[in-house]
Amino acid sequence: MVRSTLCLLPVALFGCHPAELAPFARPAPPELPLTGRAPVVPEVPAPPAAPRTPPSRPTQYYRLTAEECRILAIRHAPLADALDAHPENFAAAPHPGPAAHADLSRRVRGYAADEVRNRAAAEALELYFQLLAAEGQFDLLSQAHAELRQQLADAEKAQKLGIADRSEADGIRRRLLDLDSQLAKLEAALAVLNAGLAGRIGLDPSDPLPIWPDDPLRVTGEAPEPDHAVRTAFFFRPDLNLLRTLACEDHGGDLARAVLEAANPLLGSPNTTGPLAARLAALRKEPTRAERLARQQVQELLAVRERQAEAQTRAAVASLRGAVAAATARAAEVRNREERVAELQKRVAAGVAGAAAELVAARLDLLKLRGELIQAAVDYKLAEVKLRQTVGTLVRE
Repeated sequence: MVRSTLCLLPVALFGCHPAELAPFARPAPPELPLTGRAPVVPEVPAPPAAPRTPPSRPTQYYRLTAEECRILAIRHAPLADALDAHPENFAAAPHPGPAAHADLSRRVRGYAADEVRNRAAAEALELYFQLLAAEGQFDLLSQAHAELRQQLADAEKAQKLGIADRSEADGIRRRLLDLDSQLAKLEAALAVLNAGLAGRIGLDPSDPLPIWPDDPLRVTGEAPEPDHAVRTAFFFRPDLNLLRTLACEDHGGDLARAVLEAANPLLGSPNTTGPLAARLAALRKEPTRAERLARQQVQELLAVRERQAEAQTRAAVASLRGAVAAATARAAEVRNREERVAELQKRVAAGVAGAAAELVAARLDLLKLRGELIQAAVDYKLAEVKLRQTVGTLVRE
């Protein structure tokens, strides 16, 4: 009997296995017609016969400072208020157990909310200074466009008088068309930046009135010492404070598991402790095995994040110092070109031959350098924002 049962066992086990799945039926490939090569020719509207004037910008704006931008972005940070108002942050009964859990939830979720706000402020300020750069570049490109239009008019007049050939006027037209393209792209970028920034500070993105970043584009040249910046990051960064709170807590429970799963879904482990064992551990005020494991993993994650925070902070300080040096060099170039323009203006007034053409070229070069200086100063501001975000002070200022 036993022997016959053993003989039937493989058959029974085989019957328990699911049937093998049929191979996946691949769809038949589409039948496309054959063709040869052909020239790729864009179809676009014809350019205007005469150089067009640059698009005009609005005369009224919503005035916004960088500090107002930071505060409004923090106020409208997504889900931050929901984390602060989470039901577990408030004890349902005045007992030590629920009160302790509510206090832990309030601190952990509070740091999580600050991390959201810190990131939201950085994103808004990044758009803010990009918008400031775009508005400044637009004005400079418009001035360059006016210079080239005047230069084209002089070249066409000289061509009619037979003093110059057509190539000079054609070269200026090409430069004007290139400026037209740059201005069109910049106008589109201004619309995108306005919409993105408006949504982050609580304005209606469909409001046609744009934002004017009313903040001095000042490069102070100040950069903190790396060691001091690292100490500041260790003290203020919400993500580190969140992990420290859980690393010092024996009964992190679901909060610790949620944080671990957010870091990596494979880190979190289900709570396999039975209700009786959990109750006994609570009575003895001892953590369960799952809680001890979660706390150990949180401590390991904290050590990793602290090393990352130090590296990020030192990199942010280095970027800020590099931005200061770059802006200083650009400012020196602008001053040299301004001196050259002033010298050429004197030569034109004295009637020196060829000085007028040199003056026009120098003015255009000066406008280009001023645009590069604006971008260098904005790069400094962006590096400053990045450092403030890295050390976690954007939400604490």
